[in-house]
Amino acid sequence: MNKKSIIILINLSISIIMLFLFIDPLWSSVKMLKTEIIEQKQEIINIETLLNDVRKLEQEYQEIDIDMNDIFLALPKEKDIPYLMNQFEVLASNNGLLLESMKFDEEINRKTEDTSSRDMRRSGQSDDILSPFPYLSFEIILSGSYDGLKGYLESLGENIRLMDVRKIDFKREEEGSGLSSLSIFKFTLGVIVYYQ
Repeated sequence: MNKKSIIILINLSISIIMLFLFIDPLWSSVKMLKTEIIEQKQEIINIETLLNDVRKLEQEYQEIDIDMNDIFLALPKEKDIPYLMNQFEVLASNNGLLLESMKFDEEINRKTEDTSSRDMRRSGQSDDILSPFPYLSFEIILSGSYDGLKGYLESLGENIRLMDVRKIDFKREEEGSGLSSLSIFKFTLGVIVYYQ
């Protein structure tokens, strides 16, 4: 062998040894980094999916929270009699009616003696009301037109407070005489308003 071939062979051997000593570990670390990058990308996708799920849950919670607020407005924990009286008066004036008088009677429901029914009932009147909630009984006397009463009843129905109109009585009161007479009615409403 000549000297040139030996130098080439030695260089080739050194190159192969360097390849195994330096380049192979670098190549292995590059492979590991690629694997870690793929794992990190998958983790990012998982985190984005989780964030989307959290956003959906927050939105659902806010919708439920709004619904719960409506429930607490419809069935508050307190009676709030001044608010109710003001509300009845405002609804009357908005519908062209005159609120002549208003009485209220607090009837807190009691459990019946029959333990199997577990119903709560109002006592003291012939038309007992079954209700799981305590309530206030209002007697409202209004005067005005029949259309005004229809609007008033619609307003009570659209009201956020949970209430029932249990009784409607009316009588006609004519004002004036002849062709210019107006049909004015006097209405007596029995309204039940519930609370917690």
